[in-house]
Parts: sequence; C-alpha cells; structure tokens
Amino acid sequence: MPEEQAEIKIDQYLESPKAFHLEMPLYHELDLTIGVVAEKAYELIAHSGTMDAYCIWCDKESVFDSREYVGHNYDSTYSSWLKSDSGFRRNSYTCTRNSDHQYFSYYIKLGKNKLMKIGQWPSTADFQIPQAEKYRKILGEEEYKEFTRGIGLSAHGVGIGSFVYLRRVFENLIEEAHQKAKSEDKSFSDEAYTRARMDDKIEIVKGHLPEFLVENRSLYAILSKGIHDLGEDECLQYFETVKIGIEQILDEKIIAKEKADKAASARAAIQKAHGKINGS
Repeated sequence: MPEEQAEIKIDQYLESPKAFHLEMPLYHELDLTIGVVAEKAYELIAHSGTMDAYCIWCDKESVFDSREYVGHNYDSTYSSWLKSDSGFRRNSYTCTRNSDHQYFSYYIKLGKNKLMKIGQWPSTADFQIPQAEKYRKILGEEEYKEFTRGIGLSAHGVGIGSFVYLRRVFENLIEEAHQKAKSEDKSFSDEAYTRARMDDKIEIVKGHLPEFLVENRSLYAILSKGIHDLGEDECLQYFETVKIGIEQILDEKIIAKEKADKAASARAAIQKAHGKINGS
C-alpha cells in the first residue's frame, strides 16, 4: 500500500541490520500496525546473518556475526510475535577479527502495536564518533566538538539539540568562506553580505565553498526548520540525512586540502630539482 511504502522510505533505520541495531537512537518507536514496518522490524530483530559495520576497537570496517539472542516472551514466528502483548529482546554481534569485540542492542515490544529500542552497548555515539575522527583536523577542535556533540545528542534521543550543533557547523563553514572572500577581494562588500539571507550568502562566497554545499544549500533550511518548527522525533528522523550531507561537504574539503598540499609539495620538489640541475 502507498502508506506503508512511504513509511519504509521515511524510516531509514529499517534499511539494514547496521542501521537498525547500531544507528537507531534509543527510545525510537516503530509502528507495528503498518504491515510492512512490522514485517521489516521482525526481519531485522530476528536477523541471524552477518552485518558489515565499523568496529570501534579494530578502528576499521569489519564483518560481525550474529551470535546471541536473549528474549522473554519472544516468539520465534512472525505471526505469533505480532500477536504477543509484550517481549524483551537482546541481540549481540561479534567482530570476526576478534571475538571480544561485541555490540549489544536491546528492544521491548509495547503491546501489539509498538516496538522500542531501549538500550545499546557501546552506545550509538560510541559507534559513530570514532568514524567522525577524520574530520577533526579539517574542522578544528572547537567545531569538531560541536559536530560530535550533535552526534552524541542524537544518539540519546535529543533531536532538536542535535540540529542546533549541526547548524553551527554549517554556519562556521560559511563564515570561513566569508573570511577568505574578504581577504582575497578588497572590493568585497561586507555590509551587503551581512544583510543577505543564508541562500544569498552562499551564492556570494560560493567560489570558496565545496560544490556539494553550494548545490545542496537547502541543508541549512532543513536544520533551521528542525530547530524552530519540528519536534524531537522529526529531527531525529532526519538527523542522519543532514549529518551525511555535512560529512560529504567535509569530505570535499579534505580532498581539496590534500590536492593543494600535494601540489605545493610537488612544486617545491620540482623547484629544488631544477635548482640542483642548473647549479650542477
């Protein structure tokens, strides 16, 4: 049905075992009255295969085996599970590189109509923040702290607060471009820039911004709407989308810096070689 298909597209935590067990925030509820949601939720909570995910101990991507299920009033078939009034479930996944590296997630069925995630160890933040470490240098310490605070708040079910920190990161990226534009163009009108709306500010300094940011400036509108108009659950629902958008922007900045550093190193080496050859 159209309603069910829309629900699947909206709830990204039903897309894979990793999204369900490691990225879904605590106290996130799934509506089991929607057939396709219930089917997918049961498929993921009963998942007994492998899972590709980042291992925080190995500090790299790994394959995890499903090793253990602990449950109370947890029926083994979809139809009986759906009819049951309650049920607790603990899932665990073990890294194939080292069996001591394990992820645990905990769920409870609230009557016949709801499934809620009630626990995870290590936490969602513990899982996601190490993956953000590569952005520390390009962001700087203060902005990196804001970025990871946003991730941490989202992991603990604080949607609006997480958007506040992501919006600060976005604004700091624009301000960095603003300062570069001012320093390189003596005719730059700071007064006109200050009066401009965010869309127009991005247009003014787009030559100093990653292409992805310029093309997807609507990210700022999403973040602002989340802070002022959306509820906690809606912000949590869209958090991963905006986080990935910001990570893509940062990835472009990292690539650009690496390219510039490599070019500078090559120029210096060429000049040094040219000098030695001419001097010999």
